[in-house]
Amino acid sequence: MKTFIWKHFVKDYENTRDPEVRVRYTRLTGTLGILVNTLLCVMKIILGVLIHSIAVIGDGLHDMADSLAACITLLGAHYARKPADRDHPYGHARIEYLASLVVSAIVLVVGVELFRSSVSKCLHPMATEFSWLMVIFMVFAILLKGSSALFTIATGKHIQSLPVIAAGVDNRNDVITSIVIVMGMLIHRFTGLNLDGYMGCLVALFIVYSGVTLVKETIGPLLGEAPDRETVDAVREIILSHEEILGFHDLIIYNYGPGMNFASFHAEVDAGMDMMQAHDLIDHIERELKQKLKIAVTCHMDPVETEDPVRRRMEEAVAEAAQQFAAIEGFHDLRVTRDGENYKVVFDLVVSDEADFPAEDITKAMNDAVKTVDEGAETVISFDHAYN
Repeated sequence: MKTFIWKHFVKDYENTRDPEVRVRYTRLTGTLGILVNTLLCVMKIILGVLIHSIAVIGDGLHDMADSLAACITLLGAHYARKPADRDHPYGHARIEYLASLVVSAIVLVVGVELFRSSVSKCLHPMATEFSWLMVIFMVFAILLKGSSALFTIATGKHIQSLPVIAAGVDNRNDVITSIVIVMGMLIHRFTGLNLDGYMGCLVALFIVYSGVTLVKETIGPLLGEAPDRETVDAVREIILSHEEILGFHDLIIYNYGPGMNFASFHAEVDAGMDMMQAHDLIDHIERELKQKLKIAVTCHMDPVETEDPVRRRMEEAVAEAAQQFAAIEGFHDLRVTRDGENYKVVFDLVVSDEADFPAEDITKAMNDAVKTVDEGAETVISFDHAYN
């Protein structure tokens, strides 16, 4: 069903890396969210007032916050499309994340105010009126909001949009709170216990939890997160699809908002390769990554002496020594140069970001390894962390 909707309401729906297509998806989910939440908000508040239920009114206020959040998400998506200018050379795509922060603040305020009102009703309870019509309506609301939540989350994951996923998760939490309210109604009907204030507190806590979760999910990309594995694998596949590339390392992907990614990496090529051919190769890879993945790339070229027998022996010695340490995930950029009469072996070691690696022991082991090839050889080691 979701694919059917995407196909008929989103032009070029399969090209999810295109910023324009992403905006169309956001408009679709945002419009749906506004319609659904506005309808439920009005009906819940009216019915909540009629039966004197703070929990139902609170749930309606949460729907109102969700509707406002959808409006802010749409505005964020609109302004995020503004092109780069002198003051913002990397564009305005991060406005989407700022919009998510505003939404989070709204949700938190609604949750705190509802909790305050619910505590007051726990201390000073007011009789509520049971209505099977209200129960039926709440079941209808659960089904409608649940369908909207599932569709929104699926769409957010499809286009890898944090604000859209957050809106869907928030709607899913609303479904949980509505279920809690229905349970309170039924308990009151069959036992006479008036738990409306306490149910309102539970609803408020769910709302606050939603707001805190949204804040955490939004702060991550603003601070700078590691790229997702799918993107890294796609970049790796394109680079290594060119047989002239012997390997690559130091891949860094910078995110300046949805659809606005930059990257840099080092590519290893045969030192005997013609310089102009190597330049054309690197230039082609940069264009290919831009075209297929919408990532603006800068590549540094590392020449490798593949025919140097001393280098090959040094490489074998380092590889054997590296196997002694679980923290080492690999090495790259190995070069062998002359320092007077002795060899200097320069390379980068990649260590696990979670490992407490013994740097001094590793350095000693590497020095001992290269000395098996040449007694006067020394190492110059840089430690890289394997974040990607």
